[in-house]
Amino acid sequence: MIIAQEITKLKLERKKLIGKKVVLVPTMGALHEGHLALVKYAKEIADFVIVSIFVNKTQFNDLSDYEKYPRQEESDLDKLKNAGVDLVFLPKSQEIFADDFSFKIIPTKITDCLCGSSRVGHFDGVALIVTKLFNLVQPNIAIFGQKDFQQLTLIKRMVRDLNFDIEIFAHPTLREQNGLAMSSRNQRLSESGKEKASNIFRVLTEIKNKIKNSEEKIDSLIEEKTQELISLGFEKIDYLEVRNSEDLKLVTEFNNTEKARIFVAAYLEGIRLIDNLEL
Repeated sequence: MIIAQEITKLKLERKKLIGKKVVLVPTMGALHEGHLALVKYAKEIADFVIVSIFVNKTQFNDLSDYEKYPRQEESDLDKLKNAGVDLVFLPKSQEIFADDFSFKIIPTKITDCLCGSSRVGHFDGVALIVTKLFNLVQPNIAIFGQKDFQQLTLIKRMVRDLNFDIEIFAHPTLREQNGLAMSSRNQRLSESGKEKASNIFRVLTEIKNKIKNSEEKIDSLIEEKTQELISLGFEKIDYLEVRNSEDLKLVTEFNNTEKARIFVAAYLEGIRLIDNLEL
């Protein structure tokens, strides 16, 4: 497995891959089975798999959250080597953002709701780092997980609007046995917190079943389940909403012909957890 910490080395290795199908799996490290599922999928469809590990400061609107984000480089590299990754791009911050870095990419749609409302500037940082990775790696395909569904939607729109010659593939969310969506942030939860956090998936599933069976109006159901999460010990619910899967517009009345998802962001033990479920 090749490890490239400098852009010059990455570009040198990329030049050797003319004519090969290159797949990129962008990550911020602290890898879990969800990430490795993306890698496995990439291995099935690619001639050459590149994984990037970079904790992108520009997408953190809370500096303490950035500083607390788990970093486990040695363990990550072992996992990727065992998974058969061909190249890991592992740059330092200075390699990606010089002191006099002067540009932003600001999405004008898709980001005025959900995480975009509560994490101001977050998706500006996501768009910027993904654009830089796409320019550096020049993959044929990039793979993202569906847990960060708003991010996935944004990147698909960005590829379309900025004319990147890249296909975006989505991979379903991997879950623990108790239903908790796999996330690097889960490492910061206590064992009891992890068990309590599993209520997120249970609540999403209950909302889905009731909406699909037209048992209750969406507004009253959302209010009821928000209060239920609070009563279970969640400190704050950023959002619990049903939105269209294509444009993320709010859904207040569901019909079975519409593609929609339930979205949630909730704080537990001071950690922000997100999840979503297709209706």
